[in-house]
Amino acid sequence: MGTEPVIETVNTCIVDIPMKRPHVMSFGAPTEVNFVMVRVQTRGGIVGWGEAATFQGPTWSEESAETIQVVIDRYLAPLLKGRNALLYNPLMEELEQRFRGNPFAKAAVEMALLDVAGRYLGQPLHVLLGGAFRMKLDLSWSLASGSIDTDIAEARHMMTRGHRIFKIKMGAGPVEKDVAKLALLRRELGPEVGLRADVNQGWDRRSALRALRELEESRPDFLEQPLPKWDLAGLSELRHKSAIPLMADESLSDAHSALDIVREEAADILSYKLTKLGGLARALAVHRLAAGAGLGAYIGCMIETSLGSAAYLHFGALLPRLDYGCELFGPLLLAGDIAAKPVTYEDGRVLVPEGPGLGIEVDEAQVEKYRRR
Repeated sequence: MGTEPVIETVNTCIVDIPMKRPHVMSFGAPTEVNFVMVRVQTRGGIVGWGEAATFQGPTWSEESAETIQVVIDRYLAPLLKGRNALLYNPLMEELEQRFRGNPFAKAAVEMALLDVAGRYLGQPLHVLLGGAFRMKLDLSWSLASGSIDTDIAEARHMMTRGHRIFKIKMGAGPVEKDVAKLALLRRELGPEVGLRADVNQGWDRRSALRALRELEESRPDFLEQPLPKWDLAGLSELRHKSAIPLMADESLSDAHSALDIVREEAADILSYKLTKLGGLARALAVHRLAAGAGLGAYIGCMIETSLGSAAYLHFGALLPRLDYGCELFGPLLLAGDIAAKPVTYEDGRVLVPEGPGLGIEVDEAQVEKYRRR
């Protein structure tokens, strides 16, 4: 196998890729996604890539593309140079102990290290980490154009391609309009389609309580993060009054928050995002804790490229149960990609890459095309 993969360089750049349409959420309507790309190269010439995706600065979380890049370049990268990339677990633990927070930055670094390790060993990431339970994940498509007519037309188009699960964004306007929108989608798309709703912390307790009963008539699979992330008591109250399963997304940031959610009985399902949890290894640890408490699993997204989506797909392959599927639609919504060959979609599912490491070959010309100058 040759010399161990000693890290020689760690480089970053910011990449801005437009979306095919705005993505309207309770906190804004981004028209592009801002990525920090991490390129790790070993002395033997092996190259691994990672990424962290953000919207419009520190809007969804406290990190922005700019802060992520600075943290990696100034603090994380110097500790990695000269180290064995196969020791990614001890390396990431060292970074965790030395530097507080910044999970998006750490997740992007870990992604690149895992890509190097898989390429060095000649194995896909899901094999490296113990084997896949599935190689195809059910895909939920998010309807967030800001226009109900556009959303309906988009859903019907996606249905011709095999999609049967749709999630709508709420919380940007009056509760009554959100309730009416879900009811209209149910009527227009039919009873067999899976519908979900995501409020992105956009309601207060009174608004959420008012909406719950009416939303039940549209039979959504779940209601995601209706209240601010800190209001676990409110989420618990809603959960005990709701026939709709509640999902926690922004409320989940690490193992400690997962424990709080379990203790408060504040959710039925957790939404997993590798960047918010600080990487794949930490996401797996949180999942084991939550699954032991009986919580369901769903894989969210930050509208990643094929590279970031691949890391999430390997994570999804490793979960014994994934009842609610994923929303890894980033490569379909972005106007461009940095992969020589994008991830594959098939009949409403997305396939886990099978090549070594993340299984995605990065086209550096495309990185350069979208690189921020």
